[in-house]
Amino acid sequence: MLYDVNGLPDIDTVLSNERKLGGVIEAEKIKLRSGEEFSNPVIISISGTGTIHCTLGFYTTEGKRYIVNIDDISIIVQPTHKYIKDMKNSSYKKQKIEEKLKYLKRLCEVNQGCHTKTFKAELAAIVEDIGEEAANSLEISKVECCNGKVIRIA
Repeated sequence: MLYDVNGLPDIDTVLSNERKLGGVIEAEKIKLRSGEEFSNPVIISISGTGTIHCTLGFYTTEGKRYIVNIDDISIIVQPTHKYIKDMKNSSYKKQKIEEKLKYLKRLCEVNQGCHTKTFKAELAAIVEDIGEEAANSLEISKVECCNGKVIRIA
């Protein structure tokens, strides 16, 4: 867990800065006014104009995407900014790891032979986010991260 989320502005900030911050926003539960409850949903979008938030998008453990009006949400229980490797929502976790591995592979191809400090920092952040085991599934070569660990990737 990176930190607890304290409101819609925090959710918006994390989603807007996903590349820099990494991780996802996962809640214990979202309950709608209609009575529907969703365990371990991952909040994937929030939209509106200015500081007025209108809709919230989330991904369920069954793999369904919902976009609901903010007024239709009864409660969001324990929204937390987490690393992808720490998620409980396995369907979105699998999708997000695949997405990050694709990005990681491309990042390494672009920076092949030029392992700058910025590259190593981004590499370390992605590996921290998805976990070393997932990162090591890309068997191309080895790169030493900023923290001294050697990761087998491009």
